[in-house]
Amino acid sequence: MSRPQSNAKLGIITIGQSPRVDVLPDFIGALGYKPHIEQRGLLDELTEKAIVSLAPVNVLDETLVTRLRDGTEVKLSEKRVIEMLPQAVAYLEGKDVDLIVLFCTGEFPPITSRVLILYPSVIVGSVVSALFSSTKSRDRKLCVVAPAKEQHDMLAKKWRCAGVALAFETLSPYTSGSAEIAQCAERAAKLQCDMIVLDCIGYTEKIRSVFASVSHVPVILPRALLARVTAELLAR
Repeated sequence: MSRPQSNAKLGIITIGQSPRVDVLPDFIGALGYKPHIEQRGLLDELTEKAIVSLAPVNVLDETLVTRLRDGTEVKLSEKRVIEMLPQAVAYLEGKDVDLIVLFCTGEFPPITSRVLILYPSVIVGSVVSALFSSTKSRDRKLCVVAPAKEQHDMLAKKWRCAGVALAFETLSPYTSGSAEIAQCAERAAKLQCDMIVLDCIGYTEKIRSVFASVSHVPVILPRALLARVTAELLAR
């Protein structure tokens, strides 16, 4: 791969608050170098009351989970997040970034932009589908780990693209301690799946390594996969 351009300017959108100091170390490590970074969070300038008003209103309102600047976990309405994303894109366009990456694995409709936008959900979904389609089997199984149980129905629709049996586990990347991570990894291992996807940008390399060592199957970490694709696109 060619070396990344030294003056590359990368735009990052989080659906929570920036800066995402919890994500950047793993992301930059997988990227292989540190470009100039402009970050924008959908909740950056909102009051606590305004943030509360963005929570899902009923069971039909899909849930997304993110992090505030102080580390607090918050749940947001997917619909409201979709409404707010174009403003964040416009902000980063104004900063003359070369590429925009979204620090969220939720599924979002295309946004009009003069700058290329990378959606982790598309990247991860395509890779997992490609891996499962490379061999024929009637009993392949994928374990999807998500931050909140109420996301399971939404994720079942999202991961139909893999064309395999699905199983789900719940683990908050923002509030779980070492014991909870280990216990969730053990539960996932007992499901005897062929692959595990940690379906949130908040999951860390440390969490991935725990799941991999316990399950002995491939464990997909979205932030790392996103960084590697980003590196290819910024290479010159």
